[in-house]
Amino acid sequence: MERTVTAGEAAVATEIVRLAGEELRVDGELPGPDEPLAGRLDSLRLLALVVALEEQFRVRLTDDEAAHAHTLTDLARLVAARSEEVRL
Repeated sequence: MERTVTAGEAAVATEIVRLAGEELRVDGELPGPDEPLAGRLDSLRLLALVVALEEQFRVRLTDDEAAHAHTLTDLARLVAARSEEVRL
């Protein structure tokens, strides 16, 4: 059974879309929540997105964690979890 997206994860997902569209200037429609990011963003843009998220949310994502975040939802959950850890 798939877990629903929390309010915090949804907020992070909204920020990911904003960063991708405005700061990374991703052309065209951005990936949907469960669409593979690698299918829409090349490796350099994915790396730039991860770095932008680390700066925006003041978190650190390992290369392994980032590599296993295949979708926007995966990435939002990861960043939201790291943000919660920082606040604790």
